[in-house]
Order: sequence, then structure tokens, then C-alpha cells
Amino acid sequence: MPKEDYLISIFRKDDCKRLIRSELNALPESASIREAIDALRSQWSSYVCILDEEKKLLGIITERDILRYIGSGTLDEKALAVSIMNTDYHTIECQESIAQIALTLHKNTFMHLPILDEGNLIGIVSARDFIHYLVEYFAESVHTLKPAQPTQDRREGA
Repeated sequence: MPKEDYLISIFRKDDCKRLIRSELNALPESASIREAIDALRSQWSSYVCILDEEKKLLGIITERDILRYIGSGTLDEKALAVSIMNTDYHTIECQESIAQIALTLHKNTFMHLPILDEGNLIGIVSARDFIHYLVEYFAESVHTLKPAQPTQDRREGA
């Protein structure tokens, strides 16, 4: 079986929960922007989910949203995080194949995709998570790659 066919068959069979690499980074809707920034930093995460009292997803704040907020010149760290969260997001049920997740990330140029199980948020899959997943399957190929050739003839700096 050609490598491409093998990969497609894995993508169609594998459970999307294999892509979720870390615990959900989430805050309540009462959280401030400062708390959102702290959650991003402390979890080494590129997103934080904002949840309502029933733990339903209201929105997502990413590093890009924080940068956009800082760039706007309105720096009120006590302002509510809901004021800068992205509410225009797609979700996908965990029963979907990894192939469908890859397609959704690619077609919509998403960096983060909330994963639901019967309507309940169970995690976020990021483009980075997908890359880690691929490296796991092709670890031998990745570890035996020759180093890339340097693009500069001489070092910069010192």
C-alpha cells in the first residue's frame, strides 16, 4: 500500500481524541483580560476558552486576539476577557475522523478547533497538535531526516 493511502486510512480510522494533547485551558466568563493573559503564559498555551456557568463554550481568546487588543491602544487589564474573545468559531464532534479535522483546519485556516462530545467541550485541537500527531506516526522518518542545509554562507552577529 502506498504511503499516502496508508496515511489516509489512518486519518479515517483514528479517533480525534488522539489529537488532544493537553488539558483544556479555560476561564469563566467573569475573567479579566489580565487573567486570560496569565492563563496563556502559565499554561504555555496559544489559546484560552471562555466558558459559561454550565461549562459551555462562549468564545476563544488566542495570542493573536491579545496582540490585536494591545495594538488597539486600549489597555484596561481589568476589562472582561469576553470583550476580546472570538465568538466566530467552528466546532467539531469527536466522532469525526482525523481526516475531517485536518480538512476543517485547512479549509478555514483555523489554528484552533474546539472538539465536542455530545455537545460538551472536551478539548481543543491546534495545528501544532496535528503536527505532533504526524510526527508520532512517522517518527522513524522524521528522526532520520538529514539536517537542512544552512541558508546563509556566513554567521551573523559575533
